[in-house]
Amino acid sequence: MAFKLLVIALASLVAAQGPVQCDDMRVRRSAHSLTDSDWQTMQTVLSKLHLDGQFGRFARTHDAVFDNVHGHSAFFPFHRRFVLEFENLGRQIDPSFTIPYWDTTRDYRTPESSPILRSAALGGNGEGPQGCLQSGIQGNWTLGFPNRHCLSRRFSGGDGSILPWVPAELISSFIQRDDQLSDFREHIEFSIHGATHIGLGGDAGTRYAPNDFFFYMHHANIDRLWWQWQNSQSRLFEYNGPGTHGEAQLSDIIPEDRAVSFGSQAVGSVMVLGFNGMCYFYDSAPNAPSRYPGASSDDNGRMKITPVGNTTVSFSGSSNTASHELEMSRIHRALGEQAELREFFPKVALLGPSRMEINSPSPPKDKCGGYKKALVYPARMKEDWVKMHGFVPERVEKVYRDACRLIDLLNNSTYVSPY
Repeated sequence: MAFKLLVIALASLVAAQGPVQCDDMRVRRSAHSLTDSDWQTMQTVLSKLHLDGQFGRFARTHDAVFDNVHGHSAFFPFHRRFVLEFENLGRQIDPSFTIPYWDTTRDYRTPESSPILRSAALGGNGEGPQGCLQSGIQGNWTLGFPNRHCLSRRFSGGDGSILPWVPAELISSFIQRDDQLSDFREHIEFSIHGATHIGLGGDAGTRYAPNDFFFYMHHANIDRLWWQWQNSQSRLFEYNGPGTHGEAQLSDIIPEDRAVSFGSQAVGSVMVLGFNGMCYFYDSAPNAPSRYPGASSDDNGRMKITPVGNTTVSFSGSSNTASHELEMSRIHRALGEQAELREFFPKVALLGPSRMEINSPSPPKDKCGGYKKALVYPARMKEDWVKMHGFVPERVEKVYRDACRLIDLLNNSTYVSPY
């Protein structure tokens, strides 16, 4: 109760005094960097939250607001605030607790082989007729929402495998070519967001997906990508598309439920990391600005930021920062071979060869002398998933076909993914 009153007080303070800068920033790390000891520490916190009924509480709220979030502009700000609320509860138990992000592009070819799904981490596929999870930090959990049941996983491949997810190059393309939030949101929802939920299946593939801690790690990554896009497009305050009551506005209230309330917090208050309680940043994304950026309008009336600080911006969606330059240089070379790629990577197309070609080695070859394995197509989104979200099937199919076209163009060039 005291924490909820603090949230309401903070929201009121923001409205009355403007943005409040964080005094203490924490870093959300890549899940791929965690040690077994890190996972054990996390398990201790999550077990206490489970005993306190928090997993059921958050799953109930996600189910309640589902239709006002997915397929709407609130998708990004709601999940940013939702994941933060859960993280803050964990920090009441252990002040060092932060939610790691799972960059699933690093595991997209054979997701079931991801180190994140090993028994010392999230655990793997479920077992038995109910798909009950028996390994990992939530192994053998019984949950109470929407009814009493075991935490389940049902990998999408049907034989213990998971159908391919989404390559980093596709996310990089979204970051570069989408200059409106409505386009970026739709591309993310119809690709990496849905693919990962569907791939794990079980609770993760339902409206009550927050039962599975994977949900928070996945949406921390989605939040990281949104922050990456906000900075790369210089539009921290860009917010358009379908709202709950017409066109989305920064003054819209973030969807909430009595079980998990944000104190009627406005969307505009969560747009910039480092302010208004968004006291975190990512180890592979731009830092929070040193002061609150001023907002101005471009020629189309859209809000954009006045840059502050020395933030480094990358056009890549991968968390593997060491390979960003290599990815961009190889894409730049491929643009000369496949002109159609320019529509997918407009930011790279604007970069001159003086930067991109320097120290750009030829693509590596495998032991037989040929190029390494080509990019693979992501799995098509399942019909029941599309229906559950109220998506327009034709729009989902268009995003899928565009993804396949991009992959074909890259595979028909000399491009080789560094990831």
